[in-house]
Amino acid sequence: MLKFRATLLLMLGAMICTLGMPFSSEAEISQDWTLVDPSGVIKTDAIRPAPRLSSLEGKTIVLHWNSKPNGNIILDRIAEHLAQRVPSAKVIKAYEKFPEIVKVSATQEKSREAAGKILSLKPDLVIGSTAD
Repeated sequence: MLKFRATLLLMLGAMICTLGMPFSSEAEISQDWTLVDPSGVIKTDAIRPAPRLSSLEGKTIVLHWNSKPNGNIILDRIAEHLAQRVPSAKVIKAYEKFPEIVKVSATQEKSREAAGKILSLKPDLVIGSTAD
């Protein structure tokens, strides 16, 4: 019972101290708020997609892999099928030619670097795999 009375007295003391504190607008700190649109809509400029190829005959096809598990396996199979079905097409595995770009790009700079290396191969078509 003594323990309960001591706790009650402490609680009452805390309440009295709190109630005795002055409340005024002068003690309040002004805050600036920015209203953010939570809809997630991003305004972008329209772009025209690349024209579609009518044939793969004689074209350069670059295969790009970002190192996620099994992505290279599907691209290797695609390379085999292209070699059989379109023998005049030049198939380049960017992940073998440029092993330094075989990873998920952490920055825009790294993404641009990888894209630049792929573009240096002058592809007519790029096939990418992001498997898991």
